[in-house]
Amino acid sequence: MSDLAANPDRALVGTGRTRRFRLGRRTKRVLLALMGATTAVVLGCMAIFAAWLAGMHVPIASGATYLRVSKIAPLSAADRVAGGPSTPFFILLVGNDSRPGVGGARGDALHVMGVNPAKHQASMIDIPRDTCWNGDKINVGNTHGPRAQADAVSGLVGVPISYVVDVDFAGFTNLVDGVGGVQVNVPTDMHDAFSGAYFSAGKTVMNGQQALAFSRDRHDFATSDIVRTNNQGLLILDAMRKLRSQMDNAPGEFKLLALLGRHAQLDGIGMKDLYRLGRVAFSLNPDQIKNITMPYTGGSCLGLGGSAAGLFADFRDDGVVENAH
Repeated sequence: MSDLAANPDRALVGTGRTRRFRLGRRTKRVLLALMGATTAVVLGCMAIFAAWLAGMHVPIASGATYLRVSKIAPLSAADRVAGGPSTPFFILLVGNDSRPGVGGARGDALHVMGVNPAKHQASMIDIPRDTCWNGDKINVGNTHGPRAQADAVSGLVGVPISYVVDVDFAGFTNLVDGVGGVQVNVPTDMHDAFSGAYFSAGKTVMNGQQALAFSRDRHDFATSDIVRTNNQGLLILDAMRKLRSQMDNAPGEFKLLALLGRHAQLDGIGMKDLYRLGRVAFSLNPDQIKNITMPYTGGSCLGLGGSAAGLFADFRDDGVVENAH
């Protein structure tokens, strides 16, 4: 069959080796329509992405909730001028125990991070879940919402908390899987049937379920929840290393933005602000972030250890712990 017969909507123009096909009117109309539709889709995607970064609600942000980000305090005057965080601020990272069959959402992993954008430094203090606060354990605050948990930790440590990032069991595992797993430097061997943590000491690439098991293991240790709390802090820093490596290139950055845009529930903060916050956080070198577990005194409800006051004072002045406590 000749090419002309197979394509009757095209006319043959020219002779010999200089022949070319001229498109018929119907084909031209079809191609122009396709080009217009393709252009509209591309421009539409660009508009959605721009609106997304500007903090507007867009249909793409409709997936299952993996994490919740709440803005607790307004930006300072200096930060508003700068268009984002420029002065020291504090973020509360909460892992709650909400899961099928368990009521409430207690803050079983509590970590407050101070970030100093000018110094490009940060420190993190790990708060054991059984710390005493106002006649109860401090993790109960999260059952009343992120602001109540932030108020409790702020009252304990004496720092103003601006943001709360809260994640439950399912959200945590999905987030870890969503970024392709996390390499964790396991400090000691783990053999815990309760959490499912079975790891040898050393670097291990973990999926979501494995990372959750690692962060929940307390039966392998004499000081159970204290070591677990510190290990959670180590996991956070390992996750920051992974995310920071992905933020080094445009495809990785877009993938993270897409993950957040689809699965982050935002309260008082838009995607543009979250993006700026993330850029500040990921400009930090995780290897230089101090991870310190709060000094404590024993008991079923933990009190503050003797050096806690000095640690908190060192922390609150600029978000960075300068001295060992």
